Amino acid sequence: MSHSVLCGDFAHYQDPDEEWSVDGFRTAEAAAEYARRFIRDQVEGLRGEYPDPAALEQAFLAFGEYAIAPGFELKPWLAHCIAQPATKRADTDYQALDPNP
Repeated sequence: MSHSVLCGDFAHYQDPDEEWSVDGFRTAEAAAEYARRFIRDQVEGLRGEYPDPAALEQAFLAFGEYAIAPGFELKPWLAHCIAQPATKRADTDYQALDPNP
């Protein structure tokens, strides 16, 4: 059994034409870790322009891209990412986990 991560753009939330799937993760945890890093990368990309935590959250929900994976909850993870900036490249390197490089 393989697991997938559904990604999309909040500006076009749940528009099937604006969503894509990253398939082939061996475990649900691997898919969730991809989603975590994907979201953190989005947050870190916006942090410089939106240093205020509330503004950063609003910007992410307006301009960012989402990821949906088994066992992954966006809201608590988003709050964590906003409160705790990434400190190492691996925190945001979701591409390294892509099962289809």
